Amino acid sequence: MGKFLSKTYRIGKLSISVIYNEIIFLYRGRNRVSIWKVKRYRFLSLRRMVVYASSIILAVFLFSLIDTETFDTPQSENMSDFEIKNKILFSKETDYSDPLEHVELTITQHKVKKGETLSEIAKKYGVSMDTVCGCNNLDSYDIIRVGILLRIPNKDGILYKIKKGQRIVAITKKYKASIDKVIAENNVKNPDFFPVGNYIFIPDAKPLNIFHGFLWPALTRAVTSGYGWRNHPINHVRHFHQGIDIRSRYQWIRAAKYGKVAFAGWMGGYGRTIIIAHPGGWKSLYGHLSRISVRRGQYVKQGQFIGKSGNTGLSTGPHLHFELIKNGRHKNPFKYLK
Repeated sequence: MGKFLSKTYRIGKLSISVIYNEIIFLYRGRNRVSIWKVKRYRFLSLRRMVVYASSIILAVFLFSLIDTETFDTPQSENMSDFEIKNKILFSKETDYSDPLEHVELTITQHKVKKGETLSEIAKKYGVSMDTVCGCNNLDSYDIIRVGILLRIPNKDGILYKIKKGQRIVAITKKYKASIDKVIAENNVKNPDFFPVGNYIFIPDAKPLNIFHGFLWPALTRAVTSGYGWRNHPINHVRHFHQGIDIRSRYQWIRAAKYGKVAFAGWMGGYGRTIIIAHPGGWKSLYGHLSRISVRRGQYVKQGQFIGKSGNTGLSTGPHLHFELIKNGRHKNPFKYLK
């Protein structure tokens, strides 16, 4: 009979035990303990089984490193999803703050690699997808050719190539931009004589606030659950629904208003979530997302695509969970959405 060997590996709540003829996986969850057993085939040596278990441990460890640009979510097992969410929402760390002082314009060239998406590239450089599209004459958010060189500024706006007969004043009027900002940003001495073929940067080429209120965040307006008291669709416990659920099947989600991304990551039962802090004490929340295309600290414009709706967290189907908060108090979004 071969020598008996037992090894146990632990990563957080997961324990992996390798014994003579099987591997036991034990996960200690919040409400129950789950156990899985895998038989060890005789043709595999005990040493290979240890290597197999070590590979699983490495995979779990690497998975835990995913999405590192997130807010430090409270991990107390005694806190409900509502308590976790409210602790983040009402923290001063997620309050709005004005942008930093003027930053000198720099342009970076990025060569598109295989597998890269426009949202990932925009997130990497901290600008909007509108900026990447506008500066490179792209006409799609979903299709981008491998190998092309993108000109990406370090701030939101548009790089515009001056054509024959064009004047800077007319261009800034077209994009509803400030002529003084354009002159200062590009160090223009005489706006009437700017070389044809040169690029000019137009900061904030689109208005930051198109509407006085909040823009409808999804591309569809079918509401599946309103604001107020209801029975939870999963645990059937009666509770107060602090937002609205909008039917949206993996579609782009827009920022309801100009603001600063205060949270972008996983938030318990709300799944992948974005919180945007707006001037005047407002915050908006976007839950159950399948993709996040912005990062914490980034400023976004009203109507800018920030991610895609999904079915992450405690959800019965793909949709967008949307909330509005004013000075720490939840508001009915229907009263403010345009």
